[in-house]
Amino acid sequence: MPRIIVMAQNEVGVIADISRVLADSNINIETISTDPFGDRGAISLTTDDYDGALLALTSAGFKTVSDESLLVRLHDEPGALAKVAERLKQAGINIQSLQIVDRREGYTTVAIVTDDRARAESLMDRDDIV
Repeated sequence: MPRIIVMAQNEVGVIADISRVLADSNINIETISTDPFGDRGAISLTTDDYDGALLALTSAGFKTVSDESLLVRLHDEPGALAKVAERLKQAGINIQSLQIVDRREGYTTVAIVTDDRARAESLMDRDDIV
Protein backbone atom coordinates (compact mmCIF):
# COMPACT_ATOMS: atom_id res chain seq x y z
CA MET A 1 0.00 0.00 0.00
CA PRO A 2 1.36 3.46 -0.85
CA ARG A 3 2.68 5.70 1.91
CA ILE A 4 1.89 9.33 2.52
CA ILE A 5 4.60 11.51 3.99
CA VAL A 6 3.47 14.61 5.84
CA MET A 7 5.99 17.40 6.45
CA ALA A 8 4.96 19.34 9.57
CA GLN A 9 6.25 21.37 12.49
CA ASN A 10 7.78 19.25 15.24
CA GLU A 11 5.42 20.50 17.94
CA VAL A 12 2.86 19.29 20.46
CA GLY A 13 -0.38 18.12 18.83
CA VAL A 14 0.71 17.43 15.26
CA ILE A 15 -0.09 13.71 15.44
CA ALA A 16 -3.41 14.57 17.13
CA ASP A 17 -4.22 16.99 14.30
CA ILE A 18 -3.29 14.52 11.57
CA SER A 19 -5.18 11.65 13.19
CA ARG A 20 -8.23 13.91 13.77
CA VAL A 21 -8.32 14.95 10.09
CA LEU A 22 -8.26 11.30 9.07
CA ALA A 23 -10.80 10.21 11.71
CA ASP A 24 -13.19 12.96 10.61
CA SER A 25 -12.92 11.53 7.08
CA ASN A 26 -13.56 8.00 8.42
CA ILE A 27 -10.08 6.88 7.34
CA ASN A 28 -8.17 4.33 9.41
CA ILE A 29 -4.42 4.72 9.97
CA GLU A 30 -2.71 1.36 9.37
CA THR A 31 0.92 2.36 10.02
CA ILE A 32 2.56 5.56 11.23
CA SER A 33 6.09 6.64 12.07
CA THR A 34 7.81 9.94 12.66
CA ASP A 35 11.29 11.23 11.94
CA PRO A 36 12.07 14.61 13.51
CA PHE A 37 14.80 16.89 12.26
CA GLY A 38 15.12 20.19 14.05
CA ASP A 39 11.80 21.92 14.43
CA ARG A 40 10.28 19.97 11.51
CA GLY A 41 9.34 16.35 11.09
CA ALA A 42 8.36 13.80 8.48
CA ILE A 43 5.35 11.68 9.45
CA SER A 44 5.06 8.58 7.28
CA LEU A 45 1.76 6.72 7.25
CA THR A 46 -0.41 4.23 5.42
CA THR A 47 -4.19 4.14 5.59
CA ASP A 48 -7.13 2.10 4.40
CA ASP A 49 -7.96 4.89 1.89
CA TYR A 50 -4.85 6.35 0.27
CA ASP A 51 -6.60 8.78 -2.07
CA GLY A 52 -9.05 9.96 0.60
CA ALA A 53 -6.26 10.45 3.14
CA LEU A 54 -4.11 12.40 0.70
CA LEU A 55 -7.05 14.64 -0.17
CA ALA A 56 -8.10 15.14 3.47
CA LEU A 57 -4.58 15.99 4.66
CA THR A 58 -3.84 18.31 1.76
CA SER A 59 -7.21 20.04 2.19
CA ALA A 60 -6.41 20.54 5.88
CA GLY A 61 -3.24 22.40 4.88
CA PHE A 62 -0.63 19.72 5.50
CA LYS A 63 2.33 19.45 3.09
CA THR A 64 2.22 15.91 1.72
CA VAL A 65 4.18 13.81 -0.73
CA SER A 66 3.39 10.34 -1.98
CA ASP A 67 5.32 7.12 -1.58
CA GLU A 68 6.80 7.40 -5.03
CA SER A 69 8.73 10.45 -3.89
CA LEU A 70 12.21 10.01 -2.54
CA LEU A 71 12.78 12.51 0.27
CA VAL A 72 16.39 13.62 0.37
CA ARG A 73 17.92 15.99 2.91
CA LEU A 74 20.65 18.18 1.40
CA HIS A 75 22.92 20.86 2.78
CA ASP A 76 21.31 24.18 1.86
CA GLU A 77 24.18 25.44 -0.25
CA PRO A 78 24.95 26.09 -3.90
CA GLY A 79 25.60 22.88 -5.82
CA ALA A 80 23.97 20.41 -3.40
CA LEU A 81 21.04 19.71 -5.71
CA ALA A 82 23.34 19.72 -8.73
CA LYS A 83 25.37 16.88 -7.21
CA VAL A 84 22.25 14.75 -6.73
CA ALA A 85 20.91 15.56 -10.19
CA GLU A 86 24.27 14.73 -11.77
CA ARG A 87 24.42 11.41 -9.89
CA LEU A 88 20.99 10.49 -11.27
CA LYS A 89 21.94 11.68 -14.77
CA GLN A 90 25.09 9.55 -14.80
CA ALA A 91 22.99 6.51 -13.82
CA GLY A 92 20.50 7.22 -16.61
CA ILE A 93 17.68 7.94 -14.16
CA ASN A 94 15.18 10.58 -15.25
CA ILE A 95 13.88 13.11 -12.70
CA GLN A 96 10.15 13.31 -13.40
CA SER A 97 9.35 15.88 -10.72
CA LEU A 98 11.17 17.67 -7.97
CA GLN A 99 9.86 19.78 -5.13
CA ILE A 100 11.63 21.58 -2.32
CA VAL A 101 9.50 20.58 0.66
CA ASP A 102 11.33 22.39 3.45
CA ARG A 103 14.34 24.63 4.11
CA ARG A 104 15.71 25.29 7.60
CA GLU A 105 18.71 25.05 9.85
CA GLY A 106 21.11 24.75 6.94
CA TYR A 107 19.31 21.87 5.21
CA THR A 108 16.85 21.53 2.36
CA THR A 109 14.45 18.59 2.08
CA VAL A 110 13.66 17.71 -1.53
CA ALA A 111 10.98 15.32 -2.82
CA ILE A 112 12.19 13.67 -6.01
CA VAL A 113 10.12 11.42 -8.28
CA THR A 114 12.17 9.44 -10.80
CA ASP A 115 11.52 6.76 -13.37
CA ASP A 116 13.34 4.27 -11.12
CA ARG A 117 12.90 5.05 -7.42
CA ALA A 118 14.75 1.98 -6.13
CA ARG A 119 17.87 2.73 -8.18
CA ALA A 120 17.70 6.43 -7.29
CA GLU A 121 17.50 5.59 -3.59
CA SER A 122 20.49 3.26 -3.88
CA LEU A 123 22.56 6.17 -5.23
CA MET A 124 21.83 8.46 -2.29
CA ASP A 125 23.84 8.63 0.90
CA ARG A 126 21.92 6.70 3.61
CA ASP A 127 22.07 9.63 6.02
CA ASP A 128 20.44 11.93 3.46
CA ILE A 129 17.25 9.91 2.96
CA VAL A 130 14.40 11.18 5.12
